[in-house]
Amino acid sequence: MKSSRKHTASESAALSVPAKKYSYRFFLSVCFLVLVIYSLMIGASATGIFVLVLLNLLCCGDVLFKSAWRDLESFRFSLSTLAALAVLSCFCYGLSKTFFVSPLAGSAPDLYVCLSCTVMVYLWTCSRISRRKERTKVFIKKLDDFLPKSGRIVNGQQRELMVFARELKEGDIIRVKAGERIPCEGEIAKGETAIDESLITGNMLPTAKAVGSRVYAGTLNKGADIMVRVTKGLNQSVISGIISAIKNSERRRCVRKDDLDGYAPYLLIIAVIAAFAAYTYFYWAGDYRRPLHTLGLLLLVMGLACPISFFFCSAFPSWFVKLGARRKKIILQALGALDVLKKADAVFFDKTGTLTYGELRVHEVYAADEKTKRDLLVCLATAEQMVDGPFANAVNIYAKEQGVEAHKLLCFDVLPGLGVNATSGKNIFLAGRPEWLKEKGVHIPQRPSGGQAVICGAKNGKYLGYVSLDDKLRPEAAKMVQTLKDMGKEVILMSGDNEASVAGIAQEIGITNYNFGVLPQTKAEILGNFSALGKKAVMVGDGFNDITALLRADAGVVFSSGKNVYNNWVDIILKRTDLAAITDLFRMNNSLASRIRGNVVLSVLCNLALIAVLLFVPVPQTYMWCVVPVGMVLAVAVIFINSARLLNIK
Repeated sequence: MKSSRKHTASESAALSVPAKKYSYRFFLSVCFLVLVIYSLMIGASATGIFVLVLLNLLCCGDVLFKSAWRDLESFRFSLSTLAALAVLSCFCYGLSKTFFVSPLAGSAPDLYVCLSCTVMVYLWTCSRISRRKERTKVFIKKLDDFLPKSGRIVNGQQRELMVFARELKEGDIIRVKAGERIPCEGEIAKGETAIDESLITGNMLPTAKAVGSRVYAGTLNKGADIMVRVTKGLNQSVISGIISAIKNSERRRCVRKDDLDGYAPYLLIIAVIAAFAAYTYFYWAGDYRRPLHTLGLLLLVMGLACPISFFFCSAFPSWFVKLGARRKKIILQALGALDVLKKADAVFFDKTGTLTYGELRVHEVYAADEKTKRDLLVCLATAEQMVDGPFANAVNIYAKEQGVEAHKLLCFDVLPGLGVNATSGKNIFLAGRPEWLKEKGVHIPQRPSGGQAVICGAKNGKYLGYVSLDDKLRPEAAKMVQTLKDMGKEVILMSGDNEASVAGIAQEIGITNYNFGVLPQTKAEILGNFSALGKKAVMVGDGFNDITALLRADAGVVFSSGKNVYNNWVDIILKRTDLAAITDLFRMNNSLASRIRGNVVLSVLCNLALIAVLLFVPVPQTYMWCVVPVGMVLAVAVIFINSARLLNIK
């Protein structure tokens, strides 16, 4: 049976090596490089320097040659292959200069510094990319905090017994008190309440529940005490499925190749052509009767086939594009997601907190008549001033904007999910759902139907009117959707909200394909079915309930404050409130790809210039040893300066 070295045909062999193996070899190779440069500066013996280089190859370069050999077995010409050929050429050239009585042709005394630098930078590059691949199983410790820990079983004598949540089984009757999380999947057997299901459905509004209503594990009971009949244990619950998907997911979009692997074959072709051109030119122009002597020029050119600057052609742009993105409040955790976004066939959006701000605001005020409009606002502001929740926050903000001051409260009673009964002076204010006010004996005329939430107000039993609330749509939503369509991408809306709310948003921004009442597992299944058709998909969401879909998609993007645990598994975090950030990602990808291509061209040109100096420019032998190191440093500086332009992405 093969060991862990086995890799897929599409995966670079270098990435199958753990990052820690690269790390300690890298630090050791740095030590060898320092010793080689110091030895050259003090004029140490060539034999001693050769021993240092040989130890470097044996102790640090072994992983390079093994990766190159495995890639060749798979008929791949990767960065490892190019670097291995360059290192072997440097070694053979230096060997002839050190031990041959009649050294091979070539003005450079040796290429030991070039060899040591190539090994060191190769190890650093592979270590960086391997760490990116290994980030798929981190930050799982906090996940269990989302799971309820215990529940109260009620036996036949109405006695309660506290047990671990995982011990609950189908058919058990449990009591869930107000303010507690429901420890299992089930249905209400007794009582009425309002439950915050935002963790599962993403809907910010508490949902009214009665006998027979389904409840989910991990959701918060915000109303009265209820009795729940267990239908599924915690292990089979929706929230457990979400957490298991995170813990066990080997994301399909993890790194499978080095960014530079695609360019390596072209550099190899250029190097071979340049090497044989140099060999042919000097063979016929010089001593044609000594073909083996002229072979040194071929080794010299091949030794420089993998310039040090080439390793930074992708690294520098990656750093700078991340810094430039942070200036735009975009965190790029996986740069490969930019390319996926460009190639994606469809972009899936969540609604609440993604296409909308995720915060309720007063949309319109409908007073019973013009004279009672201000009385309505005073009623609602007074009743809701001490309440904490999306309804109350929306009313309080609007009242403040309108200059309405709430009256001082004597007492108030909050019924979560229903309304507020408040007393101020001699007045009794009611604010809440229309059904609840009707139960209190308030006559409410028929109101317009729609998907918006409403809060009705009454003063001393007299109906004053109502305000409608909605989750404000981000202003750039329609333009962004049209931009994606113009790019040939399908735009699909998925949400756990009700049909009226989802359909209204979809129609307003021009989305024809939408799904409502979708649970987290269903979102992931939809994306899985889409991928099964051979298509690429990007998921844009904002909450914990979207995490399974974000993992199942080829790339995941979230709107976030940066404080949420699920941020650790997504590819791109948008810490902005505008949807223009989505189109900014396309510009970043184009700029990044263009800069990498430009860096590769500059690296090749700088390398050819260095080769030309070594072949045609007479340099004093005293300084010849430092020509190659200086040339490599200058080339890296050119790549750095060209990459720094990504800091100012328009």
